[in-house]
Amino acid sequence: MGDAARSKVPLSRRLGFWNNSFILCGWVLVLSSFLVGGLVGEVFPLKMSMPIIFFGTLCNGIIGVLIGAAASRTGYSSALLYRYSYGRKGVILPNVLMGITNMGWFALILNITRDGLVKEVGAEHGSAIWLISTVVIGILFILPAVIRIRWIAYIDWFAVPGFLGIFILVLALTLKNAGGFTALWGNWYEPGKPVFIGFDMAAGGWLVGVTIIADLARFWRNSKHALVGIMTAYVGLVTVQYWGGAIGAAHTGQYNIFLISSQLGLGILAWVALWFGAQSTLQGGTYAAGLAFAAPPIPMIKGQEFTRRIATVGVGTVGFIGSFVGLDKFAGWWVQFLAWVVAPIAITVILDYWAFPSRRLRYECADGADMNLNPAAFAAWIVGFGTGFYIGGNEIFS
Repeated sequence: MGDAARSKVPLSRRLGFWNNSFILCGWVLVLSSFLVGGLVGEVFPLKMSMPIIFFGTLCNGIIGVLIGAAASRTGYSSALLYRYSYGRKGVILPNVLMGITNMGWFALILNITRDGLVKEVGAEHGSAIWLISTVVIGILFILPAVIRIRWIAYIDWFAVPGFLGIFILVLALTLKNAGGFTALWGNWYEPGKPVFIGFDMAAGGWLVGVTIIADLARFWRNSKHALVGIMTAYVGLVTVQYWGGAIGAAHTGQYNIFLISSQLGLGILAWVALWFGAQSTLQGGTYAAGLAFAAPPIPMIKGQEFTRRIATVGVGTVGFIGSFVGLDKFAGWWVQFLAWVVAPIAITVILDYWAFPSRRLRYECADGADMNLNPAAFAAWIVGFGTGFYIGGNEIFS
């Protein structure tokens, strides 16, 4: 049975509250949270960036709870939940979109993690060290996701405390060098973009995470556990990390946490701790992308667990390719684009499950969607994406 890539996770195989919570904490305690907070902090002064970030992460927390509670009640992964909204064959659209976005994050974070190490050891771009470190770090991101979700939990039990320690150290040194929080808070300048573009960036940075949160939340035993765990992670830990990235950007002008740490003189120890953050998130994202491409209507090979592992290796390989293409060059545009692409997927599933009792009963009691293609879900996704793209692209609203 393994991790139930194509079926419900039975109660007997679910994780305890703390194990699953540490997996989620490891997922959100990551380099990309600093990056997104830093991107917002580069554009907006601290007086604006901190409220923008809070409301963005609050919205993500609410979305995550609504999807996570549905997952804990049904035992379904994201790819299996989407079948009910989009149809047995129509589910290919959200599954492919979510898989691709996770592979994009894989490439982005792998490049930044690798570049941080190369900078610390003084190696050149394209050198043997550059190539070997890319391959080794990428394999470590993929391996726990291939084995099983419990291996992700094992790594997160020591990665989460290590990452939190370096986060507190970086934040304390940043504030000390900046002359205190009040000095940064009082630094005002006219922002480069409208406030709702900042909201798009803050929300978009973790919209992928909350939209596929069912992949983790299905291992909680009930929806109350999901509520406490998700709100603690997103409204708590993600907000604090975003704020840390914004404070770092306000002081150094850099959104890359490795560059911020380098300026603080933390050296290779900072890189090791920050690598734990990248490891804990990328293994989760790779795991989720593997689930997306292992679910029906993808054909099953031998068994559902073998199919999941093959799919996970496949998406990791594509992430490697994206790393060499250089997706990290498009980080600012990428996080805003995610808000337009991913948000309609999350909302269609939430409305389908929570707004219509008859549909919710089908999710919980019937094994399979009731149609091949649901036109209403596709119409909703197109309208949502088009509206977000137009208004966000014209910088008039969110």
